[in-house]
Amino acid sequence: MQEGQEVKLQITDINRYGEGIGRVDDGMVVFVPGAVTGEQVTVCIEELRKRYARGTLLETIQTSEHRVKPSCDLAASCGGCNLQHIAYDEQLRWKTTLVRQNISRIGGVDGGVVRDIIGMADPWHYRNNVRFKVRWKGVKVALGFFAAESHQLVAGAGTACLLAHRDLSRAAKAVQEVLEDSPAGATWPEEIMLRRGSTGEIMVVLIGKPAGAQSREALAGLTRGILAIPGVVTAVGYARGTGKKTDGRYQTLAGRGYIEDEMDGLRFRISAPSFYQVNPSQTVVLYKQALGYCALQGHEEVADAYCGVGTIALYLARYARTVRGYEVVSGAVRDAEANAVLNSIKNARFFTGAVERVLAEHVDRGYCPEVVVLDPPRSGCRPEVLDALAQSGVRRVVYVSCDPATLARDVGYLHRLGFVMQEVQPVDMFPHTTHVETVVRIERR
Repeated sequence: MQEGQEVKLQITDINRYGEGIGRVDDGMVVFVPGAVTGEQVTVCIEELRKRYARGTLLETIQTSEHRVKPSCDLAASCGGCNLQHIAYDEQLRWKTTLVRQNISRIGGVDGGVVRDIIGMADPWHYRNNVRFKVRWKGVKVALGFFAAESHQLVAGAGTACLLAHRDLSRAAKAVQEVLEDSPAGATWPEEIMLRRGSTGEIMVVLIGKPAGAQSREALAGLTRGILAIPGVVTAVGYARGTGKKTDGRYQTLAGRGYIEDEMDGLRFRISAPSFYQVNPSQTVVLYKQALGYCALQGHEEVADAYCGVGTIALYLARYARTVRGYEVVSGAVRDAEANAVLNSIKNARFFTGAVERVLAEHVDRGYCPEVVVLDPPRSGCRPEVLDALAQSGVRRVVYVSCDPATLARDVGYLHRLGFVMQEVQPVDMFPHTTHVETVVRIERR
């Protein structure tokens, strides 16, 4: 087989990136973006490696019953949601299978119940956080997303995205107009992030290299225009680091520097650098599942590792004796402390620092929570965190994951430390994408 060669394939499955999987006669695996399980296709081999190849879909000879026409005309070119060509019920089936396969193959864990994923009744316009690339052409501005695996802007995807909340699409169009009218122009910002709370409040974050070249008056005019957009309550600047300094810094340009969100009787303050779940309705489903797995009776000490702005910690604090939250982002910890005050919750404390260091230090000093919730980033938990859990004597671990592969790795590690996976509940937080959120109940053996 050579690059540029055309081959016919039977697609037998989909990989974790949403690409169809087929094999040529010699057994070589070929990954085909846009192909669906059950289809017979003709592809052109674009990339040839030692153990696999990747092909471009040329023709669908036999079409899968699960193929549908994407609702978005830009779905094929935009890299934002690469499963729109697959019927939603088939997306859900595939995601459940993906979680099961990862836990078995990567984690090496058999047993326990992996339940079918919980989907959405209306899987559109669910995102409360979107980030657009900005391209300047003279005084005209285009907002959009990069095409998959490229730096080519798909213009128009920003203001017409079917996954973004409608208020954010309207705000994106208004920000585009403000930028075009602003004398600050031409080089800054390079990206724009919009965040929305269920309160209707919107934050606009302007991202780029330091805007030192822009005059104070020009920047003030830009932020005044942004604050005039309906729903916008604050504008924040993020200046990327230069040279060897890669970390940037946030600066409130106008307004109060945060937005507020309401969730299941609680209110949360969210600042620009803080993590917050992007799908409000499914977040409640996820947290209720996590609460059920915690099985709290009101007397437990609970630890929330990677607590962000304190959403899970404060959600659980109403049902526990005490909760400790651990988070490396200092701004998120400040938000968590403010959120505790905002909700009159007095039995939650928050600690700043790397979880693998601070939690381990507390365990070394005798801290012994009865329940630990893990909600790490996509990279999963550091081994030191899982070792600290084993040392602490905790009897129940509830793991909230956004990546089935690192989840499976960590569940396997905990299994070797004496913990047993009891039940797994995937939740579809990101319809039409390959991402899967999962909550797992794990008990000490």
